[in-house]
Amino acid sequence: MATYLERRRLLGVALAGGAGAAFLAACGGSKDDSASDSRAAPAQGLAVASSTRAAETAQPKPGGTLNLRQSANAPLDPHANATFTAQTFASYTMSRLLKLKTGPDPAFANNFELEPDLAETVETVGDGRTVTIKLRAGVKFHDIAPVSGRALDSEDVKFSLERFRTEPKNNNRTVFGTEASPLVEAVETPDARTFVFKLAKSYGPFKSLLANSNYLWVMPKELASGRWDPAKQQIGTGPFVLESTQPDIAYKVRKNPAYFLTGQPYVEGVNLAIIAEEAQEVAQFQAGRLDIAGLPAERLDEVKKAVPKGTFLEYIPQTLRYLAMQQRGQSLLKDERVRRAAQMAIDRDALLSLIYLNRGAWTSVIPANFGAWRVDPKSAEMGQAGQWYKFNPAESKKLLAAAGYPNGFPVKFNYSNNIYGERFNQEAEAVAGMLKEAGFAVQMNPQDYLTQYITPGTGTIFGNYEGMVFGTAASYTDPHEYFLTQYYSKSSRNTAGIQDAQLDALILKEEATSDEKERQKLVKELQVYLGDKAYYGQTVVGPAYIGVQEWLKNYQRTNGFGAGGEVYFRVWLDRAN
Repeated sequence: MATYLERRRLLGVALAGGAGAAFLAACGGSKDDSASDSRAAPAQGLAVASSTRAAETAQPKPGGTLNLRQSANAPLDPHANATFTAQTFASYTMSRLLKLKTGPDPAFANNFELEPDLAETVETVGDGRTVTIKLRAGVKFHDIAPVSGRALDSEDVKFSLERFRTEPKNNNRTVFGTEASPLVEAVETPDARTFVFKLAKSYGPFKSLLANSNYLWVMPKELASGRWDPAKQQIGTGPFVLESTQPDIAYKVRKNPAYFLTGQPYVEGVNLAIIAEEAQEVAQFQAGRLDIAGLPAERLDEVKKAVPKGTFLEYIPQTLRYLAMQQRGQSLLKDERVRRAAQMAIDRDALLSLIYLNRGAWTSVIPANFGAWRVDPKSAEMGQAGQWYKFNPAESKKLLAAAGYPNGFPVKFNYSNNIYGERFNQEAEAVAGMLKEAGFAVQMNPQDYLTQYITPGTGTIFGNYEGMVFGTAASYTDPHEYFLTQYYSKSSRNTAGIQDAQLDALILKEEATSDEKERQKLVKELQVYLGDKAYYGQTVVGPAYIGVQEWLKNYQRTNGFGAGGEVYFRVWLDRAN
């Protein structure tokens, strides 16, 4: 294996040192790309204490423009586009009913605590099937025609929920239930500030659905009139107002002067430059043209020397890589012997060595940062299913031979190589190489992210593929959502196309359990069951790092895609220091 790893390391050096994009004056924010070390104490932060926590008590200084990275062009309609770029950009201009709470310690985000966004209060009564939302007073939409700054009301929430659930291009639309299997059975709007969800059943993680940055962005009801195109204009209640979009160059937003949190945001605007390459992001941060940057582990020491007054955060992010194995039609991957062979082909320790400098953890079917909810694939908790996670290419070949493929199993390996960064590409190519060495005849099929991989309704990620898909799961606020979206038979985000009645019953039992300790047991039971079935292969996660310039104050990390309304509305710039 040493020779193979050496080849992979050389590949990694070539990727990291590749030619950067053309110089961009306006720069953009980074996304999470790795996770934690389960063999040591959890990462708590490299230098978070002084500059970040001191900013909590400092006097905010309004003004200035925040320079961040955006890794790709972002569609403007988050209901019609499941891509993380659309959801992240919506977080600047739109709001949800609830959002994730942040704190000065970067590990705080992994508590997944919820706090109000548009909701002032959330009340659940009786058996949990009635959820009443009282909206904040004084919330206004952006002063853009035809909405023109009018006050938010409960009918806007009703319209947004209905649009979310019926938009044909919205591949998340089933999370609030379907006609055949409803979750939200009815809604009521007794007055302008009151919205009531009537649920068809008790649903433990319902509040997490309302806070999830993939879902219910609230839009004005005037959208139903067709008087503007949501693919070209955003109108919301968020902290920023859309100023301009220049595909492949930069997106810009400006401060919303009527934002419902008085005095915020502190910055006058945000420039989000389109920077596809991680190496270019690092270079722009070192040059002081980016206020924040995601940093690869292997360049951390170099960047700390170049930016000696910066703050550098280490944390456990939400990243979850997977290998989805097609279960539709006549797919040969319906044979669990073949799926288990693929799982055993992955040398997870070699991936940690290659990509994360020997730090990190093997992943299960939910991210490593869910702590007590997670089953470590290496632990006794995984039971007999743990054997499929152990690297054993010889046994993989035996399983393939037993399944009728002694001379190799032909499989197409689908992945998008122009969106998730160099480490993702390294990992994809390494996993494909491991499959080859374990008896799979791999046909590589790299794809464009927007036109092939994530295309609403027809994209690879929505099940339109042959063979396997190597991808990255969306970020969710509760473990249940990973089961519901990726494994439930009726989900439009069930990439592998799983139809497993026993699995469905386990998922529905878990979601109906309100007692947290009991639900935690069921979440673990699901991980063991899925570990044995191997519908998806899993890989690894490693520590992630963020660099923050000395002049950026009050940065607080969040999980998910809600950074605009969870992080950047509260930061300020103080270049005098």
